[in-house]
Amino acid sequence: MRGSWSSSSSIDNMEEPTELSMRIVRRRTAEMLPETSLKAGVRPYVRSKLPRLRWTHDLHQCFVHAVERLGGEDRATPKMVLQIMDVKGLTISHVKSHLQMYRSMKHEQMIQGMLIHP
Repeated sequence: MRGSWSSSSSIDNMEEPTELSMRIVRRRTAEMLPETSLKAGVRPYVRSKLPRLRWTHDLHQCFVHAVERLGGEDRATPKMVLQIMDVKGLTISHVKSHLQMYRSMKHEQMIQGMLIHP
């Protein structure tokens, strides 16, 4: 029974699913899901109850100082930055996301410098 998707056919005898068959499966799956999770594989956003951290100029300078002490943005780890900063209320998730943003910004600056001064 080649090409059939009935439960009686073996996996070895099945053909690759077509785009149409995949759309049908996704539509049927979406019909069974609640309204909020129609996108497959996307979990709902749950906002934290804690207030958002505002990275002030002084807090950022403390962060930059810690990163530089650790050998730069590529060598610094969030855990070590957090330990060096020693700021009450600052969590590793705050530092992780800020370090990610900082690395991205530094990388963009490096690329811009290469484009301006080839």
